[in-house]
Amino acid sequence: MKNLFLTFALLATFSLQAQTSKEILDKISTKAKSWATTSSDFSSELSNPKTGKVTKQNGTVKVKGKKYQLALPDYSVYCDGATVWTYNKKSNSCSIDNLADVKDGGFDPSEMYTIWNKDFKHEMKNANATIDGIACYEIALYPINPKSKSFHTVTLYVDKSKMELVKVNVKTRENADVTYKIKNFKANPAINDGDFKFNQAGFPGVKMVDNRL
Repeated sequence: MKNLFLTFALLATFSLQAQTSKEILDKISTKAKSWATTSSDFSSELSNPKTGKVTKQNGTVKVKGKKYQLALPDYSVYCDGATVWTYNKKSNSCSIDNLADVKDGGFDPSEMYTIWNKDFKHEMKNANATIDGIACYEIALYPINPKSKSFHTVTLYVDKSKMELVKVNVKTRENADVTYKIKNFKANPAINDGDFKFNQAGFPGVKMVDNRL
């Protein structure tokens, strides 16, 4: 009888957690629908267990629908929703690819506030987490079809008061660990569509490499 009651208690707890994570994600999705554009600064940390190397860097990201611009110290990425330009500052070269050819189940910046809307399971890991003094919900996302993604778990840390992401952790299938901390988030900033395309004229001598078929 005790085991039976324990089973019911565990099922009830799981149901409550699933409902809670869904409620939080629904609130974020509803809020995100009011954002035509977003921008933020972020810090990232990549930990590679195979090499033991940890890579840290800061960057900025702008998003408008399926379009995004990602700026990092050594390279920048521009995406207009169909084409991706990746500019390497050190070599002054830019590769051009079709988004469909390079996405390959990766973590797309334009999907940061919508990624859980399809093909993902979710779970409330901690309803009382704290990140840099900010009270957060900790929610884990798992791809329903893991083989379709380059990662197996995404953990979101959601500011309870603002219902905005403050931290995202991505665990890849190669067991690398990538953590993003989001700072200076802005909703609906003015962003020109030209910001999502590489302007070759602005980079004298750049070598263009077109990988599109």
